[in-house]
Formats: sequence, structure tokens, C-alpha cells
Amino acid sequence: MFYWTNSSNHVGCGCQDQDKHHVTAKANVDIAIVVKPNEQTNTAKGYLLLVIALSSPDGKARRDTIRQTWYSESQLHQDVLLKFVIGTMSMAKDKLTEIIKENDNHQDLLLLDNLVDSFANLTRKVLYSYIWAGNNVQFSYLLKCDDDTFVVLKTLLDELRGRTSHRMYCWGFFDGRASVKRAGKYRESEWYLCDKYLPYALGGGYVLSADLVKLIALNSDHLKLYVNEDVSVGAWLAPYNIERNHDVRFDTEYQSRGCNNAYIVTHKQTTQMMLEKHKTLKEAGKLCQREVQYKPSYIYNWDSQPSECCRRQAGIP
Repeated sequence: MFYWTNSSNHVGCGCQDQDKHHVTAKANVDIAIVVKPNEQTNTAKGYLLLVIALSSPDGKARRDTIRQTWYSESQLHQDVLLKFVIGTMSMAKDKLTEIIKENDNHQDLLLLDNLVDSFANLTRKVLYSYIWAGNNVQFSYLLKCDDDTFVVLKTLLDELRGRTSHRMYCWGFFDGRASVKRAGKYRESEWYLCDKYLPYALGGGYVLSADLVKLIALNSDHLKLYVNEDVSVGAWLAPYNIERNHDVRFDTEYQSRGCNNAYIVTHKQTTQMMLEKHKTLKEAGKLCQREVQYKPSYIYNWDSQPSECCRRQAGIP
């Protein structure tokens, strides 16, 4: 089971005190206790893709829109499983009743009853989701996204099916020159590794192979939890020999770069934007009614220092 501990561990100059309350999960742990008793998962079936979409108690409209749009295509693909993740600890009784009723209807919620659903707990929310996934579902890849993310699911699946190796793979839009936030909502008061964040795939949507998810789950008691969940995942995976695929078709920055017909994953979408994209895809076979670019993208230069990795250039979607 999960248990809470109070420990510190210093290794050289790069490691800090562990969070006063950090989750510990051993390999033989029964992770089922983090979900409500009515949670059902087909563990006997293997999925090509497990989708973990972070949501909120009040996000039903966005969840319904995903069910009606890009995830509705999953009915053609029996190898996809979607779970919207919501923390239910300290939730008002009437709201919890609504959430449980929604899950009874759709069977696609992962309800974490040991987590208060808040911005401060986003990293913990991702970690708990990965622990649950690594112990309860057979899958080859995991797509982590948010409930305001639109996915061209068929293209994503086709590319994953075409891979010859399913191991040690991270696919998304990477940043390696982001300055550490020292104030505001995203303030990192305990980041001392360097003056930039370590290269990480932006959290609006990225894909991890199953072995990386399980690696995180099995080492969860040793991991430092930073404020930013995508920064944390980048730091957790930094030492490993991973194939990191920076793909400009992932529009997953804190603001969308626009609409391009090549995009596979697009973050920061309203429900209306999702409905429009889905309709255009079905009727015209393309994502955008009109392509538009708000800012240029970049090709990640893995041969340079991280501070020089990511120079935006015109003409890159």
C-alpha cells in the first residue's frame, strides 16, 4: 500500500531533501487502493496505447467533448484505453456522487482517493497515475495529456504501430533552455540542479514507452517532486539512455502555436475548438479550417548545449 514517510537524502551537490510527504510504492504493492472500489480495468487485455488525461472535478464538459470528438475514434481501435484522472480526497459529498455517477456511465475515470485535486498536487497526480498504470494495465505506450488537449488519434496510433522497438522511448515537444521559475504560480523553490530546467517534454501531451512508466513507478520512493509535473518527469528520466524524439507536430506549449494540418497533439483547446477540429477532420480530412501560426517553432538541436538547443525559426510549424 502507499505509506508516507519523512526522510532526507543528500547525494553530492545535485540532490535535495526529499519532500516531507512523498509517496513510496514498492514493486509488489497493491495499487488498487488509490482508486474507488467501482473502478474497473481490463488488466487481462494488452493495449497499444494508454491515455492518461489529467482532469478536474469540474471538468466534465471537457471530458464529454473528448469522448465525443477525438476519443470517439478509439471505437475503431480496440487497443486504446483512456483514463481521466481526478483526485477525490476531501471532495464534497455531492460532487463525489456526481463523479461516481459519471464513472458508472463511462467507466473511464481514474479516481485517486488519496489525493486532493489541486494545482499544487499536479506532479503527485502524475506520479500516482503512473504507479497505477504500471501495476494495473498492460500497455506498450502511454500518452499523458490534459483535458484541453486534442489528439489526431489515428495518426498517433499508426506511427506507434510502425515502430520496431517499444522500449526507452519519449516522444513529444522538448524544451532544454527554459529558465527556472522563481516567482508566481510555477515557482520552484527547491530546484538547485542548474540554472535551467533539464530537457523535458512539455506536459500538454507526450508519449512514454511502458518501460519508462514502470521505471518511474518502481523508483517513486526516490523521486523529487517539483512544482511543474513535466519538468519533474524530465528530471526523473534525465540519466537514462532514452530515445528522445522532438516532434514539431506536438503543439504542446503553454500557448498554442496555432493550427497546422500536420499537428498530431494540440494543447490549450476550448471545447468549441475541439468540436471544430473534429468536424473538419471528418468532413475534409484535415485538422484546420484555416492554417494559422501565432509563433514559430524550432527543431531541437541535440548536438548543442541545452541553452542553445531551441532557436525558433520561420517556416517551422
